[in-house]
Amino acid sequence: MPASSAPPSRTGPLAKTEVEALGRSQGPLGLPRPAYEGRSLPNLTSSVLRARGTEPSGGDPVLPPLAGDLDPFHGRREEGPLVVLLVDAFGWYPFAEWAQRGPDPTRLAWGSHARPITTVFPTTTPAALTSLSTAAAPAQHGLLGASFYVPALGQSVDSLRMSPVQETGRDVLVTPDWRPAQIAGLPAVFARGLSGVALTRYGFIGSGFNRILYEGAELVGFSTASDEAHLLASLIERPGPAPTIFAYWDELDTVHHLRGPKTDLFDFEADRLVHLLSYVAERVGPRLARSTTVVVTADHGQVEIDPAAQVRVDLLPTVSSELRRPMTGDRRAGFFTARPGRAAALGEALVHELPAGFRVVPMEDAIRAGLFGPAAHHPELEARLGDFLVLPPAGGGLLAGPPLPNSRSPGFLGSHSGLAPEELLVPLVSGSLADLARPGAAAGQP
Repeated sequence: MPASSAPPSRTGPLAKTEVEALGRSQGPLGLPRPAYEGRSLPNLTSSVLRARGTEPSGGDPVLPPLAGDLDPFHGRREEGPLVVLLVDAFGWYPFAEWAQRGPDPTRLAWGSHARPITTVFPTTTPAALTSLSTAAAPAQHGLLGASFYVPALGQSVDSLRMSPVQETGRDVLVTPDWRPAQIAGLPAVFARGLSGVALTRYGFIGSGFNRILYEGAELVGFSTASDEAHLLASLIERPGPAPTIFAYWDELDTVHHLRGPKTDLFDFEADRLVHLLSYVAERVGPRLARSTTVVVTADHGQVEIDPAAQVRVDLLPTVSSELRRPMTGDRRAGFFTARPGRAAALGEALVHELPAGFRVVPMEDAIRAGLFGPAAHHPELEARLGDFLVLPPAGGGLLAGPPLPNSRSPGFLGSHSGLAPEELLVPLVSGSLADLARPGAAAGQP
């Protein structure tokens, strides 16, 4: 049954209570925390598994399904085509504003089928996409951020490039005998019983990171937005069993990094998504448009970055002298590892040398508070994370050292990975394809 009977709109005043609850500071650390119990991104995958009648094999941990009031499938089996479209950087706050701005009936329809949820921590693509593909939290699957130390390799790894952080190439670690299990503690749900198709950018197919995400899935590559729309329609129209399609779109994240999270840029991309799905609805026809369930969500939002408030960690002499290895993690959530026996000294150096407003948290406290997720933990969790988590204030960031050649990241005007509500909260938009298309796109008789 398609999710056409979603709850009433939650992008207006009714959303205030939910948004405040999801973004509030809590626990002994006084920090927001992802709602892994049933209102977070990986819970969606557990709901998809249940809707498809799939029980993950191997006894690997999965998080519970979405809370009952959020479940797009209402606890029932889903018999028609099912599309999970993850839009990189599609944060809740700009989405809610877009859904309410102007008289556009399609925007209002998207708002009427939307609820806020959280992503995972760190609020970054490698951790979140792996959580979506495994139905598990970062503490369980082990992809803990943009970069992290891997004890078995004896070096820190850039998870998107699947290369040592100090090297500029891509997939340097992906040798002929490389396997996703060398990095990820859990296989993707496609390798554990879920029959699915991954629709991703053509250039990503075969990369080490995509092999982790989509192990066991059929891979289909697109080149442009129109190509993605064309391929999505073709997949929905396939004869045989109704497909389960995980699709990805990345251009909003790219432009927000480069230009900052600006309203006009978000609105352009959101309207583009509506156009994309409207084309698909028109292409597949009214019967399939009504029987296809679409869930649109995101891996994180973004916050504005002040280039003058970025701290080069390698230029802090006392901190650098106490580090066992360069900082890993990301600009908005840095991981710091002390030399043997010097954790206390590193903690003092971080507190004294970082500017006011930078939060220094012992990593054991962050793990205990559940920021990275519940047990059962990846066996290398503590070693991959190090001794301290540092969270910059609004606009601030951390840089491990000078940029790699050709890197644009020091000049970013938008970023994520931290625990600001703008980074943490994302929309869960669910309905039939006909519900989310422009009026008339799926008109006609079956």
